[in-house]
Amino acid sequence: WERYGFGMWLLRDRATGEMVGRGGLQRTTYMKDLDEVEVGWSVVPERWGEGLATELGLASIEVAFGPLALNEIVAFTLPDNVASRRVMEKTGFVYEREILHVGLAHMLYRRRAGQD
Repeated sequence: WERYGFGMWLLRDRATGEMVGRGGLQRTTYMKDLDEVEVGWSVVPERWGEGLATELGLASIEVAFGPLALNEIVAFTLPDNVASRRVMEKTGFVYEREILHVGLAHMLYRRRAGQD
């Protein structure tokens, strides 16, 4: 947050205050061949299927292309993580290519500002 002015958010249940996930924007500077702004999300398994990841993704996109005025953002996941791939597609990301992350193949998606 201090370095880039953005970072991950903690997602809490409105009624109970219980932590149900995290997500938001972060720099991918930890990856050798990718220095971009990434949208990420993670939701506790008990809350899967409620649209929370999509909500986190859409909120992140709004901040990225609104106040931060970024030109593009990326998201990536393991090939067999169909749920995350579906969230990426529902939120307007387009598959670009395969990348290697932590020694495993991942699918890289990209979304550009103004892309609907």
